[in-house]
Amino acid sequence: MTSSNYHLQQRVEHYGVPIVDAQAVVVLVHGRTITPEYMNEFVIQRLEIENITYVAPAAQGNTWFPKGFLEPLAENQIGIDFTLERLETIGADLLAKGISPKKIIWCGFSQGASALCQLMATKPRRWGALIAFTGGLIGPPGTQWNIDGDFAGMPAYFCTSDVDPHVPEFRVKETADLFKSAGAEVKSEFFIGRPHEISDAEIAQAKSMILQVVATSI
Repeated sequence: MTSSNYHLQQRVEHYGVPIVDAQAVVVLVHGRTITPEYMNEFVIQRLEIENITYVAPAAQGNTWFPKGFLEPLAENQIGIDFTLERLETIGADLLAKGISPKKIIWCGFSQGASALCQLMATKPRRWGALIAFTGGLIGPPGTQWNIDGDFAGMPAYFCTSDVDPHVPEFRVKETADLFKSAGAEVKSEFFIGRPHEISDAEIAQAKSMILQVVATSI
């Protein structure tokens, strides 16, 4: 898989402080058709947190998998597999640098959030936190998932809106319930009329979660 994985050939942007100086590391995973620069502008700059390293990988063609996340898995599987491998290599690299998993926060938007939900469900462990801005587990309606492991109290945040054209409320609720049943400390929010973007309320929630990880790591 690795030799043909197109996502592994793409750039990884770094923002914030050097890793050796970081009180926490946030891995930012962009959505379909957007970029690490989008995550810098609409997440990092709005968080306004010091002493954090942000690691932001780019997908080939700015798309992690080709179809919507509710489409049949066979139509997305290769892209999903390549995406999970890309994210796993980033996590492994951070751990190899001596970063505690409890200081690593995974944060994604839209397609990136769905990829992170899938990654966490596939290989559950106690990370610092999961922040899933408008995303959920991947698969068509009726998909059954099994999380074989325990998140051991990992904070996890899930959200969408009642009018989001890509990520319906039912999938976010399914995802939140499954993560809660596997031991995550879950918070869910459903916004009325919020377009497909990251609102100030969601940024405030993410900031609170990141600062909590920082406070417990000092």
